[in-house]
Amino acid sequence: MPPRNLLLIALTIVVSLACYSVASRNRYANLFAEAIEVIDKESLKRISREDLFVSAMEGMLKDLDEHSMYMSGEVFQMFDEDMRQEFGGVGVYVEMDPRTKRLTVLAAMPGSPASESGFQPGDQVTEINGDSVDGLDQREVVKLLRGPVGEPFEITFDRSGESIKIEVERDEIKVDSVHGDSRIESGWDFHLQEHPNIGYVRLVQFGRNTATELADALNQMGKVDGLIIDLRNNTGGLLDVAVEVCDLFLPEKMTIVTTKVRDQKIDSEMVSMSPERTDPTMPICILVNRNSASASEVVSGCLQDHGRATVIGEQTWGKGTVQNVIPIQRGESALKLTTASYWRPSGRHIDRYDEIAKETKIWGIQPNEGWEIELSEEDIFKNSRVRYVRELKGLLTPQQLEMVQEINQLNIKKLEAELDEENSDQPSGAEPLTPHVDRPLERAIEFMEGFFDPPSKAI
Repeated sequence: MPPRNLLLIALTIVVSLACYSVASRNRYANLFAEAIEVIDKESLKRISREDLFVSAMEGMLKDLDEHSMYMSGEVFQMFDEDMRQEFGGVGVYVEMDPRTKRLTVLAAMPGSPASESGFQPGDQVTEINGDSVDGLDQREVVKLLRGPVGEPFEITFDRSGESIKIEVERDEIKVDSVHGDSRIESGWDFHLQEHPNIGYVRLVQFGRNTATELADALNQMGKVDGLIIDLRNNTGGLLDVAVEVCDLFLPEKMTIVTTKVRDQKIDSEMVSMSPERTDPTMPICILVNRNSASASEVVSGCLQDHGRATVIGEQTWGKGTVQNVIPIQRGESALKLTTASYWRPSGRHIDRYDEIAKETKIWGIQPNEGWEIELSEEDIFKNSRVRYVRELKGLLTPQQLEMVQEINQLNIKKLEAELDEENSDQPSGAEPLTPHVDRPLERAIEFMEGFFDPPSKAI
């Protein structure tokens, strides 16, 4: 047979196989389109095709694992903004007032559009662009406050019974992911106010700038006798940023985390790349709770395994899988897809859905022996609320702070009523604030003072 004929036969086979592959894929795509068409025409309940598509995507991914998901355009945008630590908005801290059911201004970020336009603590949002927001929840109103940078809009407040209308233009708002113990004029104070010899950093999330912010915070705090890293309620973020954070506290060539793909095949072993940038003799403790997850567990597990930090609090969530965010529809939406699992330097897999973990009920990061603290949901909520108000304190006058504390106390009482039905019939009026003790933080201070000989005292 002539070589030319052989070449034609080979090309025909290749094209046929390609066509078969495409046809096979198109078969299911055609079935999917047909199903949407039938539902759209025949279903008793009218649902938009977009909603049907979203439901189908969610259904397809939910059987993979607990964390894979389809992110529609709006959800994907919010996720991307969180990771980039910036969004189009006005720069204001807000809270729903339980008495009026209105979104209330607590404080404006310094230099933000809200600050320059005259937003005041206590202002209650009633309208946006002339449309009433009554009946909307906090998330829905905040969504209306965000939007494209440079876009102006009109907001109406109830200010002590007077209707105030303000026009404001959205700007790019940058969000800190590393907080100190309190605010000062220049930003954050990364020392405990009552124990200035102890450094304190709270990592809200692991966003794009977290490692750089943390390095800056360590430089700013200077030499301290000990460091507290607060990872409570930090649900994670970017894995590579968690690795960069660990790198700040380890010498070179120390294993930080190992990732494995299908069939337990090692994908990568991430190690520290630079010399330790903190005093290796400085004691470090890490605060965690049941809501600390993912990248938080990478950091706390790594530093615990290498004996670089003592973990204080309660067992963490146990999220030991890695998700890649893969844009689709020309970047308008994305698939958040679990592609690997991660393993501690000790070789432990900490995912709560691991078969061994399901049997033993042991997952996540365990506090060091003797430093476990049993907490209720109420404890966790109160610790978080009190910390939030403490961080706002530097932006408020004493009178404004009193207003914020009152709203905070009412929200605490609201939770107490929800957790205990016996409280649901009690009046929810403002009452004097009762002192709240952050027990995990107190134990961390106790841990630190055990290293000081003699213990350092604030003067």
